[in-house]
Amino acid sequence: MDEPHRTRLSLLGHPLRAGVLRMLVRRLPKAVAAGEIAERLGVPPSTLSAHLAALTRAGLLVLERDGSVRRYRAAPEPLGEALGWARADLCLGRAGAAQAPLPAPVTMAFFCDDNAALSLIAEAVARHRLPGWVHVSSGGVTPAARADRLALEMLSARGLPLPVAAPHPLAGGAGIVVALCPGAAAALEEGPVRAYWPLHPPPEAGRLIPKAMVLHNAFRALDARLAALRRILRSDLPRGAVQAALDDLSSGLPAGDRAFASLPEPRQRSAFPAPQASAAS
Repeated sequence: MDEPHRTRLSLLGHPLRAGVLRMLVRRLPKAVAAGEIAERLGVPPSTLSAHLAALTRAGLLVLERDGSVRRYRAAPEPLGEALGWARADLCLGRAGAAQAPLPAPVTMAFFCDDNAALSLIAEAVARHRLPGWVHVSSGGVTPAARADRLALEMLSARGLPLPVAAPHPLAGGAGIVVALCPGAAAALEEGPVRAYWPLHPPPEAGRLIPKAMVLHNAFRALDARLAALRRILRSDLPRGAVQAALDDLSSGLPAGDRAFASLPEPRQRSAFPAPQASAAS
């Protein structure tokens, strides 16, 4: 079913074929003789013949015979279908649904490799920062056997609730999914709003950079991004606006913060309690 769309789009990668279709669309509903097409585009008829045949086979042109004269008329409907397929397939449905609201209830999930540290931290921060009508969860590509001890200590030191369940896969159906590492980004499935906020994964034992420092930096990055998102998030916000906000924040904290600097602060914005002395903070 998708192959005709791919064929039509690939044909238009050639400038001469694109020029033929552009000219004939502008001449609709008239059919134009092959000789006139060649003359207007400044190419020999012998060169043009193969391109006209390819466009006709793909359904982008309609051939009309008038004795020995071949006339061609554009068929814009198949091209429109191919472009619609490209928006839905290549853009994960973003373009066609940009003005549609997020599905209710609004659900947001964070996705990392093992659901042991980064996505758990993101879930806890989002539950604190975002409005109560946003249902937050997390998951991993290959869940670990248990949550990271330092991550749990850091959340506890900041007064955030600890996860009840053990690390688990990402449940399907979330309207907003944010991947936090390359493996999770590659495993993202289609959905209304998808984004990638790259964070450094916790280092393995023996590395020079302390794990607590990496987790602390991840916490600060997520807190700043979610605080910025909170400033504009509304239940009736179009998907395109939410996607644009997430994409802007994915480019890095300074750029994301500047993008939201002119927006008003929320009426109620609680701050995190000062962390107690801990090796993880």
